[in-house]
Amino acid sequence: MRRHIPFGLACVIALSLLLPSTALALRVVTYNVLNFPGSTGTSRLDDFRIILEELDPDVLVVQEMLSETGMNQILDSALNYYSPGEYAAGPFVDGYDTDNALYYKVATVDYVSHQEITTALRNISEYTLRPVGYTSSAAEFRVYSLHLKAGTGTDDKAKRLAECTILRNHMNAYPSGGAFIVAGDYNIRASTETSYQKLLADEADNDGRVLDPINRPGTWHDSYTFADIHTQSPRTTSFGGGATGGMDDRFDIILISYALYDGEGMDYIPGTYTAYGNDGSHMNMAINDGTNYAVSAAIADAIHEASDHLPVYADLQLPAKIDAPSQLAFGSYIEGTPATAPVTVGNVAVAPADELDYSLAAPSGFSTASGLYDVEAGSENDHSIMMDTSSPGYRSGSLVISSDDVDQPTVSVALSGTVMSHAEPSLAEGSIVLQGTLDFGSHDPGDFPTLSINVHNVGYTELQALLGVYDAEIDGGDGHFDFDGGFAPRAVGDTPATFDIVFDCDGATPNTFYDAELVLHTRDDSSIPGWTTRSEIALTLTAYVEDGTGVDDVVGRLAFAPASPNPFVDATVFHLSLPQPAPVDVAVFDVTGRLVATIQSGELAAGEHALAWDGRNRHGVPAASGVYICHARVGEWQQTRKVVLIR
Repeated sequence: MRRHIPFGLACVIALSLLLPSTALALRVVTYNVLNFPGSTGTSRLDDFRIILEELDPDVLVVQEMLSETGMNQILDSALNYYSPGEYAAGPFVDGYDTDNALYYKVATVDYVSHQEITTALRNISEYTLRPVGYTSSAAEFRVYSLHLKAGTGTDDKAKRLAECTILRNHMNAYPSGGAFIVAGDYNIRASTETSYQKLLADEADNDGRVLDPINRPGTWHDSYTFADIHTQSPRTTSFGGGATGGMDDRFDIILISYALYDGEGMDYIPGTYTAYGNDGSHMNMAINDGTNYAVSAAIADAIHEASDHLPVYADLQLPAKIDAPSQLAFGSYIEGTPATAPVTVGNVAVAPADELDYSLAAPSGFSTASGLYDVEAGSENDHSIMMDTSSPGYRSGSLVISSDDVDQPTVSVALSGTVMSHAEPSLAEGSIVLQGTLDFGSHDPGDFPTLSINVHNVGYTELQALLGVYDAEIDGGDGHFDFDGGFAPRAVGDTPATFDIVFDCDGATPNTFYDAELVLHTRDDSSIPGWTTRSEIALTLTAYVEDGTGVDDVVGRLAFAPASPNPFVDATVFHLSLPQPAPVDVAVFDVTGRLVATIQSGELAAGEHALAWDGRNRHGVPAASGVYICHARVGEWQQTRKVVLIR
């Protein structure tokens, strides 16, 4: 955890030290290390260690490095002293006069490339870096380390302008919108100097233009107005070389590209620009003279001893980083049922990274609310995705999330789902028949067969719900009718479910007719959202118990047995038993009571009679599919039977 201490009055600064610290993203530091190592390098390493441990930079560029040996000394004995391997160094180039060096924290920054920009004086070093966890070149940023010509003369200013012109032209050669930082020892005393203005100027080519993030124009040298941003010199006494004038110049500066100041992606975090150790109260004084309200006494002493410059830092927020599922499976829904599933879009960049800006585009068969959305770093948004269930079918497509994630500007979420039609119960295979008769016939006790009924799911395909036959009840028949082995729920797809029905003769009265009503309760597969109960199937169960004597005395009683087959397609037969000759009327009616056909009208002899109906009406035209009532009348006696015609 690192802490940023804002500048201000001493009492305000002291109070700010009591406030909670804030987690930061990338910290970029520039530091003139005063001809390191020179003759005093070894003795200054302890001071650098104290300063850098507290600063905790992610990127550190230094100026006035004299050798690769010196670069490695700071790497090994300061930055990596407590945690070996935490930092790595960029390549060292031994150029004219003193040189630059780069250090970066390997857990947070990837090194990409390096090049030297030559001038008539010192080289300007360009380092291309990328935050760890990002892969796109769009996430890269450049850090320039420079040390401009010192001096206040006209010639010195001209040389600084020449150096800055070379740098500006170099940066202009890159595409617009680049993220870069220009940091180092500018040796500039006022914002009006042409070298400074060259870098900030609005020109025909502004791809390399930078801005000053603290926007404090003026004559910085020896001015109390700018006491809080001075960086040279923390000393008033002469030792080990370097300037000794006390805090009176803003030589060490960080400038940034406009892309780092637009509030999007990698960006400068306002208020983090800091001349480290400057409390604004040491104008023309040594940094450790009396109380320093910005840093501890130990750090103030270390800054005083390490160099004749203060380190300067600025913090950068990271780009947004999207997190979304790769697929979203809705599963199955019954048609017409609202189908909604959530998609979570997160921003997994470490705060205070940029917010993720994004939009959603749903494919055909799906929909979602339109609009632009944003989500802060470390947070997530839930979005409802709707699947069209207006008709059965398979649904698939890709939900496209377009965002400002530099690595994944477009993310696709594979959507899939199935819409199913309702189950259709029936006693027949190809059409819906919900009523029927199951006639066990006339038998001696113990001779009744086991009969079966088939329940179909009409029109079943993979896009139709299974039919659940989940409950049943038998009413009537004095309890003699039952399921063989008891009722067990069944699921019906393309193969019908068969239920075996038995007639139990125990306790049955001889020469007695029994009938009952069997009702099967059905529903869609209840595991599918939107399931509903479906139509009931009703069957009339009939049986006649003979007396067991073996004598055919059916003609000893008057009886009108149910039709067989029932349901029927072409024809069905009714059996009439007459104990003696009699006039007989047998007719077929529809469910509204209208006469459809006359099967028998007139005298019949005693005995068994098979009366057939061919499914035609009295005009000889095939009757429509449906339920019909067959009515038999013999004198004052009458009996009706239901029959189902299937076309």
